[in-house]
Amino acid sequence: MLMSIAQRIDVPRNELVYSKGEDAHFIYNIVEGVAKTYQLQAEGDKCVTAFLFSHDLMGLSHRGLYVSTARALTSLSAFRIPVVRLKEILEQDARLCAGLLHKLCDKLQCFQHHVIMLSKRSASARIASFLLQIEQADVDSVAGDGEIILPMNRQDIASYAGLSVEAVSRSLHSLESEGAIMRRGPHRVCILDREKLRRLAKVC
Repeated sequence: MLMSIAQRIDVPRNELVYSKGEDAHFIYNIVEGVAKTYQLQAEGDKCVTAFLFSHDLMGLSHRGLYVSTARALTSLSAFRIPVVRLKEILEQDARLCAGLLHKLCDKLQCFQHHVIMLSKRSASARIASFLLQIEQADVDSVAGDGEIILPMNRQDIASYAGLSVEAVSRSLHSLESEGAIMRRGPHRVCILDREKLRRLAKVC
């Protein structure tokens, strides 16, 4: 039933999906690709609030308006679902309602992880936590040898982790020196010792 109201759309890399303050007529279920959501601060800086992967929902709204801006980090395919029609279907289908609730609970858990990550004083702990979160969130980006593909740039990571770009670079170098990871370029990281990375992520 849901597929009857959903339209599959393709969004080129770096293109906007929607902007903060626009009427929230749709939610989006990502099929392939990666997106980010962010808000512009008063001084013009971007505050990255989430990275979204395949099977994630995006389109969070308040009082009918999108609360953030969404942009494709890679080529993106998603099902665009009209909010009004979705509400009608949810009132009729309890199983679909339960499935949607499960997805929202998963996303709430990601938000909780983000808050916990930002509470850590150690920059290396924040980046270790970030890498573990990306590994868990984006199964498609993890190769058999533990390599993680990071489509976001250092500035996006810094904004999401509440750090400077320089602190992100130093933290990655520190994690590599500890033997927890190995960098394979600006967008590829191989996890060498997952348990060590987990221990480093728990540092306050």
